[in-house]
Amino acid sequence: MMRFLMSMFALLAALHAMAAEPPPLHLRATIELRAQTVSTPAIAQGRLFIGAEDGNLYAFDLATRKLAWLYHAGAGIASTPAVADGIVYFLARDGKLYAVDAQTGVRRWTFSTQGEARFAAYGLYGMPKSAAATADPWDFWLSSPLVHNGKVYFGSSDERLYALDAKTGAVAWAFKSGGMIHARPAVAGNAIVFGSWDGAVYALDAVTGGPLWRYQTDTEQKTSTNFGVQAPPLIDGDTVFIGSRDAWFYALDLASGKLKWRYPGRGSWIISGAAVDAQRVYFGTSDTNLLVALDKRTGKVVYEHDTKVWTYATPVLAGDSVIGATMRGEVFALDAAGGKPAWSWRTPESLADEFRLLDGATGKFDAKRLYEGAHSAMESLEHVKRLGAFVATPLWHDGQLIATTADGRLLFFSK
Repeated sequence: MMRFLMSMFALLAALHAMAAEPPPLHLRATIELRAQTVSTPAIAQGRLFIGAEDGNLYAFDLATRKLAWLYHAGAGIASTPAVADGIVYFLARDGKLYAVDAQTGVRRWTFSTQGEARFAAYGLYGMPKSAAATADPWDFWLSSPLVHNGKVYFGSSDERLYALDAKTGAVAWAFKSGGMIHARPAVAGNAIVFGSWDGAVYALDAVTGGPLWRYQTDTEQKTSTNFGVQAPPLIDGDTVFIGSRDAWFYALDLASGKLKWRYPGRGSWIISGAAVDAQRVYFGTSDTNLLVALDKRTGKVVYEHDTKVWTYATPVLAGDSVIGATMRGEVFALDAAGGKPAWSWRTPESLADEFRLLDGATGKFDAKRLYEGAHSAMESLEHVKRLGAFVATPLWHDGQLIATTADGRLLFFSK
């Protein structure tokens, strides 16, 4: 009898392991946007909405993948759209937040900020301080809007977090931080939380805009390289999870803003957002090339998966798997509990590596090839994008993985 029970337990464990490990996904369809894209898709009412740097907001029928309509804004769209009550909201580089009818693509209203721009600093990455301020090529995104309780919240390069009436665009309040705000805020209860390029994390009263607390991350101002909070916050229960360019990942108390614990990024930016399940919090790193899983209560490392290259896209959870996407044009799935690789796929451009950006032995970027010579960091990054790099966060929806390459392809994967 004991032998029979042991066999049954072994069988059940094996079946659980099989269920936890997803079968390989296959590329089923591609939509060519023909424009650079850092926007993550949003899905609502049977449609997929996505913005691109050509200034177009695209609406596709999710079932047929055919274009329903497009709306052309005045400049590139570098935010992820939010959809609520039949309206699509997005922020464009012309300094306007747009509200567009989700069914027809007809504009409802616009709101003008005091201007949107990339972060720039004197002496950035060691450039001469006598030269003009250098724009940061890794400042990919504008703040994505968040709709909550009849208001649309978003940050701006003018250093303000805005709360607008979602129906009319009228200003409810605006709070000025000490730096550009280029990430989506998060809300829980009466608190709205966001990070700023001044290196601080703020919590405000969502109704009044009054300050609740401010937490200052480390600030390196000699070259402004390890400076600023570019990542979006994630609120889980009573904890705010957020990464910073100061090379730390933070767990802050939602009520007080006090530090619970922090993870050392060993000199690497953490500009990926976070994903969380019942036990762990997951995020990507830059120069240490990792997808990290931590115990969300203690901050202790559960595992660190080598992604070979920078990982800026936020990981997503799909059942018992965590899915990541990297700047070498790779999407992959790990067993969320233990970090065992389950599946991966790379773009044809990455595999061909026409410009020899990747080291053949390690799969990592060849630093000499990437940075040496007369070309600028901006030019180097443009070559990386041509690998089919993933800047936008993948989306898991109804058993389907949707990922967007920086050079403008929507990829649809399923079993």
